[in-house]
Amino acid sequence: MPIILTTQAYCKMLLHAAKYPHCAVNGLLVAEKVKEKKKDSHSSPVLCVDCVPLFHGTLALAPMLEVALTLIDTWCKENRYVIAGYYQANERTKEFRPNQVAEKVAARISENFSEAAIVMVDNSRLTMSCFEPIVLIYDHHENKWKSRDVNLDCFEDWYEAQKITSALLESRSYENLIDFDNHLDDLRNDWTNPVINKSVLDLC
Repeated sequence: MPIILTTQAYCKMLLHAAKYPHCAVNGLLVAEKVKEKKKDSHSSPVLCVDCVPLFHGTLALAPMLEVALTLIDTWCKENRYVIAGYYQANERTKEFRPNQVAEKVAARISENFSEAAIVMVDNSRLTMSCFEPIVLIYDHHENKWKSRDVNLDCFEDWYEAQKITSALLESRSYENLIDFDNHLDDLRNDWTNPVINKSVLDLC
């Protein structure tokens, strides 16, 4: 059951990486909760409707991660969402395989959502125009995280995602992006990013 990224989810991942170009960044992907299906029924793709930016810089702080996961899980339940994946951009360019942090958090997500995926942002290809997808998607098979081909079918609407991501990068909207680190610095900072969400909606 592969994941598909909406424009909002893709945009916010790239804006997070653009805001902190010299840091590693990470976050969670959320999907709309669907009713359990019978095992023998055909499984449809998981549509990741949004993402929640978590941290920049130090990604392995367990206590902060626990706080974030608890709050985000509560928010998901209130909005009929489920945490469906994890994304990360590594600090070093051209290093885009999941590291131990990515695999640990994804394994934790898999406990509640068996089809969880890891999305790695290849920040060496991050440009203002974003002409091609710059993410790698890893699915869990036979106890290993294996990458799969990323094509336009991995997006709800790639052309819309490309156009809007490019527009938001050009307008430096990443300066308004709030991650969980920013929220912990000042609790008034809203990690659901209503300002960015509205910008995406206005450009659709």
